Amino acid sequence: MPEASWLSGASPAFRLILATSWLAPESWRGNQEEAIRAAIGAGLDWTEYVRLVDRHRIPALSWAALSRVPGILVPEPAKKQLQERSNACRMEAIKHCLLLAEVLKGFNRAGIPVMSMKGEIFSSELYGDPGLRQSRDLDLAVIRDDVGRAQACLESMGWRLDSTWFPLSPRQLECVMRREYHFGFVHSNANYILELHWRNPWDTPAQTSDIWARSVQSCWQGCLYRAMSPGDLVPYLCNHGSDHLWFRAKWLGDLARAHTAGQVDWEELLSEARRTGQQRVLLLGLRLLNLVFGLPLPNLPEKQFPGLPLLLIERPLRALKNPGEPDTRGALALLRDRVRMSRYQMLLRPRKTWWETLSQFSYNREDFKVLRLPDRLFLGYVPLRPFLWAWRWLRQSGNQTRKHVA
Repeated sequence: MPEASWLSGASPAFRLILATSWLAPESWRGNQEEAIRAAIGAGLDWTEYVRLVDRHRIPALSWAALSRVPGILVPEPAKKQLQERSNACRMEAIKHCLLLAEVLKGFNRAGIPVMSMKGEIFSSELYGDPGLRQSRDLDLAVIRDDVGRAQACLESMGWRLDSTWFPLSPRQLECVMRREYHFGFVHSNANYILELHWRNPWDTPAQTSDIWARSVQSCWQGCLYRAMSPGDLVPYLCNHGSDHLWFRAKWLGDLARAHTAGQVDWEELLSEARRTGQQRVLLLGLRLLNLVFGLPLPNLPEKQFPGLPLLLIERPLRALKNPGEPDTRGALALLRDRVRMSRYQMLLRPRKTWWETLSQFSYNREDFKVLRLPDRLFLGYVPLRPFLWAWRWLRQSGNQTRKHVA
């Protein structure tokens, strides 16, 4: 199959990125060290490696993985850059921990149940070290009915909705909460970002309620929060990575860590995934663990894997290997990408109806900003969406032209 040789033309620097995108438990430490030595021995370009560390956001993980391999030689310039990036990541994690503790205390005082997602708490749970995983923002989830109270609580602590948000009418807000899944906040005293989630984009309301029901009350720095059950955490990792085409190695490294640490009952997870229509999401994660890290697959029926459409495997591998960040292009190119992603999503979750896909595809919050219809005329947005898209495209094209001229 084409994906079997996907790594054959990869540079030694990229191979080293894969090898250092996670911290293997003791049972797999020897395998990880062997992969690291092989990549370095192939004569890698350390400048390329440092750039890829930034691209995959693994400054502390990469340095920790390299540091525990005895006898390897890292050139001084690269060593200095990697140490500086690791230290900066850990300092940022300390600041995030202080902010997170403040937010959790505020929610505790207000009696708002809150669930931690990713971030420093997840890094502590996965690696026993809150500073290993790089996080650009704080991610917290609340029950949908508590979103209003949670927003007020955040605002009382100095957080404000980010610049992408604008006043919404009741019908517009209802539509946004049905189609989207989080609000973005920025802190008034610094450029810190917090995402307040009320659902995951791939879950139904019933599945979201089940996740809350199965969550476990935990304590972090004296603050109470809800932790996802292990049976929900791994599907979350697989869904999050799949929805972003697994384009960062650190996401697959998280899954590799959980898998090799023996924290995953794949048979039980796949049984539940068949019920919810997310079986391919988990199988894709497993296949990528095998192709990217060479990790063995669990003892599952062989017929499950050939059932994965080739596109589901090839697109993430291509995105993971891309040397740069996903680019920002014009509206027409973005439209083509959305069409391709819709096809990918339909293959990933075949139970999702075409109507659901089309409805999500045609939605854009900016429509409410371009045209401020009153709530009594809210349904007028439906026939006007093609014209609103054309208006956004013309405006974006004009902005790009002005930037080019300038």
